[in-house]
Amino acid sequence: MQRRTVHRDASDHDHTHDTHPHSHSHSHSHSHGAESAEAVIAALGRNDRGSRITLLGLAANIGLTAIKGAAGYLTHSTALIADAGHSLSDLVGDFVTLACYRISRRPPSEAFPYGLAKVETLGTVTVSLFLITGAAALGLHSYHLLLASLAETSATMPAGPLADALTNFTTAAPTFHDHSHGHGHSHGGLGVDPNALWFAALGVVSKEWLYRATKTVATQENSSVLMANAYHHRSDAYGSAVAFCAILGNWWWPSLPLDPIGGFIVSLVILQNGASLLLGASGDLTDAGVPPTTRAAIKDALQPLLASSQSPESSPNLLALRHIRGRRAGSLVFVDLTAEVPKLLTVSDAAALEEQMTARLKAERKEVGELRIKFQPVDNVSN
Repeated sequence: MQRRTVHRDASDHDHTHDTHPHSHSHSHSHSHGAESAEAVIAALGRNDRGSRITLLGLAANIGLTAIKGAAGYLTHSTALIADAGHSLSDLVGDFVTLACYRISRRPPSEAFPYGLAKVETLGTVTVSLFLITGAAALGLHSYHLLLASLAETSATMPAGPLADALTNFTTAAPTFHDHSHGHGHSHGGLGVDPNALWFAALGVVSKEWLYRATKTVATQENSSVLMANAYHHRSDAYGSAVAFCAILGNWWWPSLPLDPIGGFIVSLVILQNGASLLLGASGDLTDAGVPPTTRAAIKDALQPLLASSQSPESSPNLLALRHIRGRRAGSLVFVDLTAEVPKLLTVSDAAALEEQMTARLKAERKEVGELRIKFQPVDNVSN
């Protein structure tokens, strides 16, 4: 029997993110924030909403980077400066997201017969590498500030075992040349202005809102790179929340180096986000198979077409489904499978069956970009 392939425009898909590394399921609804996000989504209109929400996030990140960076410097808050660095990485990520989103929506061509959906994956890799690099720089900066703060504390403490232990630790701890920030003033000897709390709170509220708005568009536009950018916003909201707690703790207990610790924790949040994004994108680039849950969902979608099914859609020519496989390319999933059919099935009947299977699968799983079917003739019905 012949093997037929059905192509499909890369812009027509509905990514369900079965393999996305960031599940982040949250049971709380925050209805007011969701309603506000929905209102903005409606205002964006239907034309290229992905680009528009990314531009909105880009503008917000420019403002947040400037505001939190200046506020962190003036209020002597390491955590707020680290949070501004995270907003800066989001800014770069927005540029990458915007470019990759637009390019990946281009239709297949002679040069790229399968479309450019994997450009979304390349964008995710780029964003994740920016995040990991930024996390390393911010963590290193906070580490040196923590050592300086502990050294100052040990110098002012009364002589005793604890002071000796701190002195020995700060002396023996390895140091590295720090290029992460150019400002040279020491945060260790200056108290953190409690007004820094307002700027950290601004980061939490604005980034959580951007997460909700971007996620809504990502779901509607079926875009993996937009969804990754949405979780990027969410991670920044987490970072701002950590900065808020660190600044508050430093205000209540100024003698403790809580602010540098907060900056270090923020860097760990960024690192986790970047590593998780990179891991998921690496699977796409190496053509890793979709998980068993996705394969099962594909089989379930086609189950009503089986001859043994009681569904009115069942076809007497589809006897069994075997060897279901899939690989992800950006927001699309490319599926191939073996369909067992009667030995005397004609080519025209095989073509009609293929059309029926393709229509059914795409109706149930809109992220499917292409379905390839190998027809296997058999003598008897397979169970």
